[in-house]
Amino acid sequence: MRRAIGGGRSLVPWLSLLRWALPVLIFLAVPMEQLFLRPFTGQRWPEWSLFLSVFFYGMVGPLAIWWILTWLRGTLAEQERSRDRIQEWEEYLASITSASADAIISLDTEGVIRTWNRGAKLIFGYHAQEMVGEHFSRLVPQELLKSGELGLIGREIEKRGYIRDYETERIAKDGRRVKVQLTQTLLRDKGGNAIGSALILRDITDRKRAEEEILQLTRELEEKVEQRTKRLAHAYKELEERNRELRRVNEQLRDLDRLKSEFVSMVSHELRSPLTNISGAVELLLDSGAEVDGKKMLEVIGEESARLARLVQGILDVSRIEARKLDLKRERVDILSLLQRVVVNLQGSTSLHQFVLPRADSLPRVWGDEDRIAQIFFNLLDNAVKYSPQGGEITVTAEVGGKEMVISVTDQGLGISDKEKERIFRKFHRVNGRDSRETYGHGLGLYITKGLVEAQGGRIWVESSVGKGSTFSFTLPLADGKGKKPQGSR
Repeated sequence: MRRAIGGGRSLVPWLSLLRWALPVLIFLAVPMEQLFLRPFTGQRWPEWSLFLSVFFYGMVGPLAIWWILTWLRGTLAEQERSRDRIQEWEEYLASITSASADAIISLDTEGVIRTWNRGAKLIFGYHAQEMVGEHFSRLVPQELLKSGELGLIGREIEKRGYIRDYETERIAKDGRRVKVQLTQTLLRDKGGNAIGSALILRDITDRKRAEEEILQLTRELEEKVEQRTKRLAHAYKELEERNRELRRVNEQLRDLDRLKSEFVSMVSHELRSPLTNISGAVELLLDSGAEVDGKKMLEVIGEESARLARLVQGILDVSRIEARKLDLKRERVDILSLLQRVVVNLQGSTSLHQFVLPRADSLPRVWGDEDRIAQIFFNLLDNAVKYSPQGGEITVTAEVGGKEMVISVTDQGLGISDKEKERIFRKFHRVNGRDSRETYGHGLGLYITKGLVEAQGGRIWVESSVGKGSTFSFTLPLADGKGKKPQGSR
C-alpha cells in the first residue's frame, strides 16, 4: 500500500536520495557560478554581474525546492487516491465477509480465533467478543477431538494447502450439534511462511436432515415395493394354484359328466335287462298254452330281482357314504366263517373258479359290522370272478400286522394298468378293455367297498400288472381278547 502509482516506487528511497542530492547540487552550483557564469557575465555585462549572481543564487534553490515539492505533492496525491481505493476495496471485502451467512473465521498458527463474522454468530450463537482469542477446539465435539479430527485436517492442509467440502459436526452455544461443510485454506506471508488459516463453515444441518428424510422415505418405499412385490408374487402364486385347481376341477367335472353318462347308460341297461327277463318269464308263466318249466322261470325272476335289489342297494350305499350316514353295528367278527358263507353264495354262479381260503386256526377276530364286511367280501370276490373270464384260482389271504388284519383277494385275470389303478376306486368307473363290455356292472362296487372299509377304520389298495392278475388288499382293526372294541376305534 506504500507503493507510488505513478513512479511505481516507494517515496522513502527517493526522499533519502533527495536529502543528500539537493544540498550537493546547491553546493555544486556555487562553484559553477563562480567559475563559469560570473566570468562570462562580468566580461559582457559587468553592470549586471551582481544582479545576475543574486538572481542565480535566489532562483536555483527555490526552483529546485519547488520542483521537488511539486513532484512530492503529485506523488502523495496519487498514493492517497490509491490508498482510498484500496481501503474501499478492503471495506467492500470486509463487508462481504462480515455479512456472509456462512461462518468465515480466521485462525492463527496455533488455532486461536482471530476474526469472527456475522455468519459465525448466526450459526453458532456466539458473539465475536466471546470467541476472538479462544481456541477453535471449543467448537469441536469431544468424540471428534479424541479421534484426532483436528490433527487430520491440519495434516491435510499442510500437505495440500487447503481442505474443501469436508463434512463434520460442531457444537453451538446452546449445545446443539450443527452439521457443517468445512473449507479451510492455509495463509502465508510474502516469504511463504504460514501465518494462519481461513475457514468457511456452511450449515448443512437442514440439508442433511432432508437427505436423511429422503433416504428414509426411499427405504420405506423400497420396503413397501418389496412387500407389495411379495404380496403380488404370493397372489400370483395363489392365482396359479387356483387356476390349476380350477383346471383339475374342470377335468374332474368332465370326467364326472362322462362317468355319469356312462353310468346312466349302464344303469338303464342294468335296469332294462333284468326287467326284460322278469317280464319275459312272467309272460311265459301267464301263457297257459306255453310249455315252460315254472320253477326255472321263478328262479330267473328271483335272480333278476336280486340283481335289481343289488343295484338299488348300491345307489343307496353311495348316498349314505357321501352323507357320512352309514349305520354300522360293530361287533367281534369271525372272518373265516363269514368268508365261507360269501363264497358259498358265489359258487352257485361260477363253475370255472376255485376259491382258496386262509386256515381257521390262524385268524383272530376283527372289530366291525358283519353285514358290511360281508358286502366288502362279496364285491371283491364278485369282481375277481367277473374279470377272470378264463377261470382259475381266487386266493384269499389274511395276516395280522400290529393292531389290524390285512386281507387280500388275488385273481388270475387280465390285470389293471397303472393309469387305471389311479381311478379304480372312483365312482362310476369301470376298467376299460374288451372284458368290460362282456361283464355287467354299474361302476359302484369298488367305490362302495372303499367307503365301507374306511368307515370301519381301515384302508384299501390294489396291486396289479397287466396280464398277471390283481390283488386287492384292505385292513380291519382287531378286536381285543375280551370281546370289546379296540382302543381308538370309532
